[in-house]
Amino acid sequence: MPPRARPRHRPLTIATICGTASLILPTVTLIRLYTIAALPVYSLIYAGFISGVTFLFYGYDKMQARNLEWRVKEVTLHTLAMVGGWPGALAGMHYFQHKTRKVRFQAVFWGIVLGWEGVAWLVWNGGVQVG
Repeated sequence: MPPRARPRHRPLTIATICGTASLILPTVTLIRLYTIAALPVYSLIYAGFISGVTFLFYGYDKMQARNLEWRVKEVTLHTLAMVGGWPGALAGMHYFQHKTRKVRFQAVFWGIVLGWEGVAWLVWNGGVQVG
């Protein structure tokens, strides 16, 4: 019987802490919109679906990188994050330890996250009317 592989260590970094904290405002905003403004349930389904797809793309790209095969373009990963999959991208980066050291990639990604945080803030404060 072959020896079991040791589980990988996934370090808790400042980026992980900031990323986890960045999920709070959008989550609370979605809950508020769903309960108060009668946000359609398909909006919540879309958010979960696109995040799941983005997470899977990060896993696939990591697998391709390990196998030295064709990779997913960075613009594709950023586009998925931009259309609402940034929570899945954040989880994928942490879980697969992928794209965490590329400064240029991280700068664009965190710009996308800040943009979504700005949208959540505007919606929360009534600057953007939904519904």
